[in-house]
Amino acid sequence: MKYKMIMTSGYPEMTRLIYQVAEELNYDVTVVEGTLDEAASEVKSLVDKGGYEVVISRAGTAKAIKSVIDLPIVNNDSTHFDIMQAFIRAKQLGDKICFITYPEEGFTFAFDEIFETLGFKVHILPYRNKDEMIQQVKEARKLGMEVIVGGGIRVRELAQSYGMKSMYITLGKRSIKRALILADKIAKDRVIMKERAEKFNSVIQMSEEGILMINQKGAIETFNATAEQIFGVQAADLIGKNEKEITNHKLLQVLNRIKNKHGHGSFTIRELIVTYESVIVGHERVGTVITLREFSKIQKLESKVRRELVSKGLTAKFAFDDIIHCSKNMEDVIETAKEYAMTDSTVLIIGESGTGKELIAQAIHNSSSRQDGPFVAVNLAALPESLLESELFGYADGAFTGATKGGRQGYFELAHKGTIFLDEIGEIPPHIQTRLLRVLQEKEVLRVGGDRIIPVDIRVVAATNQKLWELVKEGKFRADLYFRLSVLHLRVPPLRKRREDIPVLVDYFLRKFGSNNSFADFPKELQNFFLSYPWPGNIRQLENLVERLFLRVKTEKDIPQFIEDSLRETEEDMEVQDENVMMINYGTMEDIEKQVIKQMLERYDNNRTLVAELLGISRTTIWKKINES
Repeated sequence: MKYKMIMTSGYPEMTRLIYQVAEELNYDVTVVEGTLDEAASEVKSLVDKGGYEVVISRAGTAKAIKSVIDLPIVNNDSTHFDIMQAFIRAKQLGDKICFITYPEEGFTFAFDEIFETLGFKVHILPYRNKDEMIQQVKEARKLGMEVIVGGGIRVRELAQSYGMKSMYITLGKRSIKRALILADKIAKDRVIMKERAEKFNSVIQMSEEGILMINQKGAIETFNATAEQIFGVQAADLIGKNEKEITNHKLLQVLNRIKNKHGHGSFTIRELIVTYESVIVGHERVGTVITLREFSKIQKLESKVRRELVSKGLTAKFAFDDIIHCSKNMEDVIETAKEYAMTDSTVLIIGESGTGKELIAQAIHNSSSRQDGPFVAVNLAALPESLLESELFGYADGAFTGATKGGRQGYFELAHKGTIFLDEIGEIPPHIQTRLLRVLQEKEVLRVGGDRIIPVDIRVVAATNQKLWELVKEGKFRADLYFRLSVLHLRVPPLRKRREDIPVLVDYFLRKFGSNNSFADFPKELQNFFLSYPWPGNIRQLENLVERLFLRVKTEKDIPQFIEDSLRETEEDMEVQDENVMMINYGTMEDIEKQVIKQMLERYDNNRTLVAELLGISRTTIWKKINES
């Protein structure tokens, strides 16, 4: 894996050498040519855009960069040998030599030893910022200096403007190579640490317990989502603050109880059970971790754990903000879904496979009053018909040979006080449809082989990629069940109907797979493929192809084969539903052009910018063609 690095350079020759060494090492290096604040400003601009892991610089420029960015900086300062070589070369240009240098504290050069070895002296002119550097060039002129050593390209320009000669302090190929290799190792270690920190943070954030950590100074460093709910505050408003800056009374009570306490312990306060543990590094206490559990949640825990052991997928992970999009028609779907989330009515989500129907169902649940209850997702097409009835409605003790002793809850019981998502509802067999209708109407379940009615408080969200009304007309789906399911109706557009979302989805998946590239970086040929391909598998297929692209396409030469392989996979479907095919009536060239443009505009929701790009013409040309009489 390549790690993006930045290296500063004082002069063009060094820039070329850095790129040469980076190419030999196969490293991803961006060179910023300049010194001090000028270089620091450009480095900050690059770092702000993201993706860089380490910076290589030296002396005053390194210090200036360190003040504006939060990345590790590898120092590749000149050696005594580099300085001596520069002085010897400068001596060949003139006798009066000065050295404009940034005196790095603790790392100053042993000039007396250098001068003794060389047999001549050099006038030293130190600086600490750009203004002082310019002033020292002027001072060199007053002193009658003939050659200025150091300062990079800016000093050279000033020296030449004053009629003086200049000499760079050159870094050898070996020094640059060592700096790059060290920076690469630091970048690798940093990425590993970031990944560990992200995993650790994910564990903390997913915890049902409130977790916070305070450092040795009493300031809050970690505050997870459950803690936010418990105290009714946002972590962003608390991180870095100590008890003197905190106004939340409930939180202050907790912090005051553990103040100056070491080791571990627990106590109860109001409706909370609080546990604390000192964090010891070596022999030093560096902080305290505090966990909090609510009595009400502990009381529900036994039932919840039992349900989760019986079935997986009882939580909804996604909210509306997790739905990646920018298109107007997808925004309309989300706004409608948000309105539906405010009700408790049954929702029927219609859309092709891979369009994200379950994602929307989870978002509806998480925005509803049932968000603290279970979310049970059932793929009806994935369950064998022989097991479907007992899985949905549960079974009583002794209902059939091999039944678990004492019976077992079905999915509807597990979804009590929450939401059940019935995916592929069109696949449900007729005899199960009758029982499902009763659950929807009466909100009660009768287990297989049972004789006791069990009331359930559930909200049903169903989904299908089929035309249910066609199944009703064919007698394969009950009309009364259809109308009961489709109280609220939501149609998710296929990806080919919201092509504006493709670039942002591609960018999202690239980041997910660890790529620093974006859709905008793609060659035109690849962009056109993604924007024009019909995507029969929708977002699921798009994610798979982006992953394949990330893993297999290393150079632009690989792109044609990637596109060909991708098209070949769905060749049969493309013959049936190929959006790259148009029916054109005979006519003049002008008539044919108009037909093509009008059909393209219809296909891409009147998006003239996209159509113009796909046809290789301007928006103005489109306007003229369709308005010609």
